[in-house]
Amino acid sequence: MDLIAEFNQQEHDQVVIDCFFELWHYSADFMFIMAVEENGEFSLFDNNPASKQVMGLPLDTQIHRMNIRETWGDTIVEGLYDTYRKAINARKPISIIQNATKLDKEICVDTLLVPIFNAENEAIYVCGVSRDITKIKDAESIAIEANEKLREYSEALQSINTDLDRNVKERTKELETAKHLVEESLKAKSSFVARMSHEIRTPINGILGLSHLALKTPLNDEQQDYINKILASGEVLLSLINNVLDFSKIEAGEMRVEQVPFSLKNTVDHAIAMNSLHIEEKMLMVTVDISPTLPELILGDPLRTQQILLNLVTNAVKFTHHGGISIRLYPEKNHSQQYALRCDVTDTGIGLPKEFSENLFKPFQQADDSVTRKYGGTGLGLTISHQLCELMGGKIWVNSELGQGSTFSFIIPVEPIDDTPLKTNETTESITKAPNLFDFKVLIVEDNIINKKVIQGYLEETKLQLSVAENGEEAIKKIYSEEYDLVLMDIQMPVMDGLTATRIIRQSPSYKDLPIIAMTAHVSKEAREQSLNAGMNDHLDKPINKSELYKTLQQHLNTKKLNRGSNPDTDNKGHDEASYEKILSKLKTIDTLDIEKAISNLNGKQDLYIELVSAFYIKYQCFSVNENSDIVSMIRLLEANSMHVGDFRLAALCTTFIQSNDESANELAVIEGEIRSLVNKIEQSLIQTLPEKDNEFCSHLLAKKLESITPLLKNSDFFVENYFSLLRKMAKGTEYALDVEHLIYNVKNVEFEVAEELSSHLITELQGKTNGNRATSTRH
Repeated sequence: MDLIAEFNQQEHDQVVIDCFFELWHYSADFMFIMAVEENGEFSLFDNNPASKQVMGLPLDTQIHRMNIRETWGDTIVEGLYDTYRKAINARKPISIIQNATKLDKEICVDTLLVPIFNAENEAIYVCGVSRDITKIKDAESIAIEANEKLREYSEALQSINTDLDRNVKERTKELETAKHLVEESLKAKSSFVARMSHEIRTPINGILGLSHLALKTPLNDEQQDYINKILASGEVLLSLINNVLDFSKIEAGEMRVEQVPFSLKNTVDHAIAMNSLHIEEKMLMVTVDISPTLPELILGDPLRTQQILLNLVTNAVKFTHHGGISIRLYPEKNHSQQYALRCDVTDTGIGLPKEFSENLFKPFQQADDSVTRKYGGTGLGLTISHQLCELMGGKIWVNSELGQGSTFSFIIPVEPIDDTPLKTNETTESITKAPNLFDFKVLIVEDNIINKKVIQGYLEETKLQLSVAENGEEAIKKIYSEEYDLVLMDIQMPVMDGLTATRIIRQSPSYKDLPIIAMTAHVSKEAREQSLNAGMNDHLDKPINKSELYKTLQQHLNTKKLNRGSNPDTDNKGHDEASYEKILSKLKTIDTLDIEKAISNLNGKQDLYIELVSAFYIKYQCFSVNENSDIVSMIRLLEANSMHVGDFRLAALCTTFIQSNDESANELAVIEGEIRSLVNKIEQSLIQTLPEKDNEFCSHLLAKKLESITPLLKNSDFFVENYFSLLRKMAKGTEYALDVEHLIYNVKNVEFEVAEELSSHLITELQGKTNGNRATSTRH
């Protein structure tokens, strides 16, 4: 077959036919053509070699309109015929999932059926191609099995701490529901595994964290043994989840390689430290040989390199019972003559036959089934190592003999960094040791009771002052009412998630420097970027690593301590009891105000009363009846506002005016005179007492918040009370403080319709005026 110099339709078509014939001959997919017979039967017109092999036919068998009933029998054939008829009736290609047999093994195939019609629009052929998807189904089964294991570990945890029984059951039920939903949405394996990883990491965080905390309590030998086994099982499960997730990421092409400086010595030390317990148990000798020709720092991907080395060292420890393990690193040129790192991990373990070496780097493969039963594991570790090596442009291989041990080697391209001092001052002990942070106050925002208990357990060792919130909405209230040095914020929570809460907090200039640390089971790069974009300062992965937690706290709290000094916002915040009494004594000289009754109506909140009087002064200092088109609504609002500040005589005048339904100029003039008199008296009382306030006010944000509570007001939902503190905070020091208090008053008196009407009116007013039109700073 030659290339065609010039276009010729007949030759062009022939080339296409020839190419498809080659594809037909060599494809591993099962291709076939069924002929539609006159009697309603079908016959096998032809099939490709892969399909012949599945049928158990010699590859050179000549097939033409073969009766497949004689090969497979009526039961199987009728099932196949039904699928062909479905394609013909649909009159378009269809895809179905089928079970089949290949080399005496059950497999699962995805089959595409395409009906072919003649000029009379009669079906004459059904063409099909089947693809083996057994491995994808196996991967799904592994993930589901991991989820089932997690349920067993959760139930085992109940026996350790009986007061957590109800919460563990609820979590187990949630996991079972999540599993059911995941099983029904299994269309893309990669997205499924990533979602699964997040769901499993949350309870694993509880299992590992509570196990660590339980080991610090007085236990008898049997209890300590149980806890250690639960801890070990949880770590194995976490390793499994990490492997499955990495495998999924690599297959989906989501794994990225980075180029940063890192220390080979630290990488080797980490791999040994992670296996130190088993090394000591087996009394193995470990030797490390890092060639002096290697620089102290190299440029490459530290995380992926560490992952490969850790997998190899872990395998060597697992399969070695006597003797030792050798780790050797040295420079070498790769096949492209680039500078590369070569690593050999040699053990004196059980070894393996050479015929099994090729299968070791395939997914879900080990030397044989007996190895899986005896040593455990999914066979993903070496697969991931193989794929990571290829991702970094390297390779991995093994040399082994049964009973003689094994040597696993890999080579990856790196760049040397010369004359760079190696920083090794920070030790594992210094990180894991709890720092003394008693000067600081931290807010934990977490809805999961187990995760909350773990974090509190870790932080109690630091002597921090701790406070807890169940969700983002509650966290905002606490931050607005108390001062915190740092916030540990979960991402996924009911009512309000952590990202939304952080965005709201960052809108206030007062909290732009407050460190907010994300805590989440989402471990992807995208999740980290999402946290940072929302305004968070850092990101902690679940299960929470105690060392990383302490390091992160020290980093952000020490920075805050260096910057900590006099805070104008804090220094000028509110008045103490003495200054309140001083202001109230001035206001008591106003004979029309019943201050004690007004404060009693506000549950004794003197500071709120003073704010409302200030807001009344701002709102009505330039008041004129002629500027209001809706006189009744204006008087009705004045009636409520007068009662809030305690001028019940003015409120009575308003009530009389509304009930008389007579908008006479005389009565309006009396009311306007009363307002001016009260405003003048308030000014004389407050002008020399209250300090200057300069709080930036955003009418747009207040309007947005009022819009968000409108559905609650429409539904007469008392959950709206959770927003009262935030609304008061946003309107504080402005003329809207009185309007907000009036709205709150109506809700508390179950006047939701009035509150909704007031909210709508206030939203319209806020949207119609810019910040410059309303007072953003007021001198009292």
